[in-house]
Formats: sequence, structure tokens, C-alpha cells
Amino acid sequence: MNRISSEWIRKLFEKSSDVVVRSIKINQNNLTVHLFCVDGLINQSLFDEAIFRSLKFDPYLSNCKTEREMMDYLLDGGAYHVFTIEETDYKLLLKYVLSGMVALIFDSEEKAIVYDIRMFEKRSIQEPSEENVIKGSKESFIEVMRMNTALIRRRIRSEHLVIEALSAGRISKTDMALVYISNVADLNTVNKIRELIKSIDIDNIASPAFIEEYLIPNKHSLFPQIMYTQRPDRVAANLSDGRVALVVDGIPFAYLLPCQLPMLMQSPDDYANHFFIGSSLRIIRYISMIITLFLPAFYIAATTYQSQMLPVQLALSTQAAKQNVPFSSASEVIGLLISFEILIEAGLRLPKAVGTAMSILGGLVVGQSAVAANLVSPAVVVIVSLAGISGFIMPNQDLSSGIRLSRFLLSVLAALSGFFGLAIGLILLINHLCSRNNYNTAYMSPFVDVEERNIKDTLLRFPIKYFTKRPNDIAPVNKVKQSEGKDG
Repeated sequence: MNRISSEWIRKLFEKSSDVVVRSIKINQNNLTVHLFCVDGLINQSLFDEAIFRSLKFDPYLSNCKTEREMMDYLLDGGAYHVFTIEETDYKLLLKYVLSGMVALIFDSEEKAIVYDIRMFEKRSIQEPSEENVIKGSKESFIEVMRMNTALIRRRIRSEHLVIEALSAGRISKTDMALVYISNVADLNTVNKIRELIKSIDIDNIASPAFIEEYLIPNKHSLFPQIMYTQRPDRVAANLSDGRVALVVDGIPFAYLLPCQLPMLMQSPDDYANHFFIGSSLRIIRYISMIITLFLPAFYIAATTYQSQMLPVQLALSTQAAKQNVPFSSASEVIGLLISFEILIEAGLRLPKAVGTAMSILGGLVVGQSAVAANLVSPAVVVIVSLAGISGFIMPNQDLSSGIRLSRFLLSVLAALSGFFGLAIGLILLINHLCSRNNYNTAYMSPFVDVEERNIKDTLLRFPIKYFTKRPNDIAPVNKVKQSEGKDG
């Protein structure tokens, strides 16, 4: 069935109580149109004002003799609503109506007029829960895609800002928006992302991972290759650098591509504060990443295989604390790391108030009881706690999860072969990170670049006046970001 017909639509939705297909008689000429909409998705007051009122009380419609004449009048301005289009494709008609629009079906013409009067129950725009900042915008994305694109448009008032409509999911038909600045972004990257989205052949986009796994180049990497953010201002800043954003209906954040590791280590606080403070915060994050990755493995290797590397007093105190503990250092550390992950998962699954209390009390009570029962030594509790706290400093939660799993693998290698195993793990980790290519951009860029200007916003945050050029691999054509800064 390829033609638009009210009878066919009635049969298609005869068992769906929320789908309305209603006949409306227009005038004494027995012209009848058929209303097609979904109850609960439309704006009822706007429907009464823009559609029903015009159909019943417009004197010109009462004089129309044919459905074509009626359609021409409504499309030429007779409709009391600006977002009105004519539709002849039944697949598009179903998509529009099931997403919340209203259609008037004209059987003899086998066409429909579609009104965009969608209404979605949505939460208000609130402060970001994961990317809090003191000096900066307090707005965050919500679950309605069109509201999210409006927040981006509000910050980039350029005619070159493109918000391209896409969809994915054979059954869900989830709306998406591919957002980029046409005279800045690399159009080859834009085209590749668009083709990947069109290639998504799945029934339903049930969670963000369903999209991420189609977009990331290397699906076996532990480290995130696509960045998500709740902040419209952060999306606007990255779009200005030449990156591409993807906004998905029903998901309260936006994706940013291409993604590099230094991006994941940055926070909005870095740019909201003085560049000395921002640089200090970044250095602390990188030090914390090294601590959380290597401290447990280093402790296992040092106490199990090469205890002579430790200072004498530290080695003696460590051995004294372990005298009554029946387990090896490797068993203690790996066991506590697993217990730490269990506490984190339990805290996430419980209600927020109960989860917070459980995490605090569980860590204190279980840790203290384990030390008192001589199941673990106090030094191991300190090592694992310091590594765990350092892991929470990461601004990106996907990166934090990847680092936690890598920390566990390095600990296992150290337990098997000491510092030799730790060195092997380090070499494999560096090789893995440096060999990743994310949409023709090195994952470790700009640490592996030869351009000096690219390192001015990585480990340190230089003053804004030095951000004069965009990275060549992200914006190969329009490279000038601002005029050369001069010292005042």
C-alpha cells in the first residue's frame, strides 16, 4: 500500500487506542477531510486554534468545491499555523504523525497536509549534574532534541551553522541532528559520520551505547573515542574548533567528534578560571591519572618481587604490617580493587540518599573491619583508597571507567611478573593509545603532533590570546581562529 488513504490508516491502527483517525465534514458540498494524530503528543490548545477553528469557521473553506481547492487555500496561507507542509509519501506521513504532528488526509487527492504542533512533556533546563562549573553557564541539555539544537543555535548565530536532520532505528525511527559549521568543519569527516548513521540497521536505539558502537572506529578499545557533554557552551566551543556534534532525541547530552584523549582530560573550569589555575588543575589530573593507573601495580611489584627498591623504613613497616595477614600483596590489592568496584556499583544502584550513606559506611566499616581481622594490611587500604580517589578526578566518566579497568589489568601483570610485567603493560598501553586513529586524527593528538601551536591547550592551558589557529587535522581549510594576540 503506497498511497495515502484514511481507510488504510484506520485499518493499520485499529487496535491502537491512542491513534485518532476522525472524519470532519467541512461544508454543505459534502467535502470531508480526515484528521490523523496521536493523542498525548499534540498541543491541544494549538490544535483547536490553528486547525479545528479554521476548518469549521473559515468562510472561504465553506465555499470550496474540491479537495484540491481546499488544499491550495490552506497551503497558501489559510492554515493558521506557519509550520504546514504537503505530504505525498505515506512513510514520511507515518513518521511525522507518530512523532507528534497532526495530518489532514484528503482521500481523493491521496495527499495530506501536516501541521507541526508537537507537544512533549519535558523537564526544565537545569544545571549540569556531571559538569558543574562555578563561573559559567548553568544550562544543560534535556531529552527533547529540538530544544537542545535551539540551545546550540542560541550560542552560534551564524548562517554557516548546519543542523541536519537524520534518523535511525527501523522501529523507533529515533530523530537525530548532525550539527557542524560548514565553513570550518572538515566535510569529509561530516560525510563519514553521516554515512555511519545511515548504516545503523537496528530496530531500536535503546541506549547511548547503541549509537556509540556504530560511530567509534575501534570497538575493542577500553578508552572512549567519542566525547559526550551536557553543556551547550562546550558544544559551541568545539563546533567553533571544527568538530562535529550529534544530538539525539531522548538523550540529554550531545556527542562530539573527532575525540582525542586531551579533550577528555579537560574541564569547563579550566577556561572559567585564570590560566595559571586552569593549568594547575590539569597537571593535577594528569598526575592523578598516573597514580590511579600505576600505584597498585607498583606496590604489588615492589613488595612481591623487588622489595629492595623501597626505602628501608618503608620496607620494614610494610613487612611488619603484613606479618599477621595470610594473603599475598597481590591478593590483597586485587581483592580490594574488586571490593572497591562492588561498592561503586552498589552505590549507583541504590536510591541516591541510601547509596551515598552506604558507600561511606561500607568503605569505613568494611575497610576497618578487614584491617582489624588481619585480612588486609593498612598499607594496602591506603594504596587502593588513594588510587580510587585519584580515578574520580577524571572529568569524563567513560575515561574513568577505562582507566579503572586498565589499572586492574596492570595489577594482574605486576602480580605475574613484577616490574617486568608492569613494563610490558605500560608498553602495550602506550602503543595502543598512540596507534589509535579517530576520523583521520591521532587519538593522542596533539602530544604526537609536530606543530607547536597545538600543544598550547593540552597539559597546560595557555592564555586565550595564543589560541589563534585551529588544528590542521580537524579544520584543514579554515585554520584561523582569531587574530594574533599582542601583549598589552
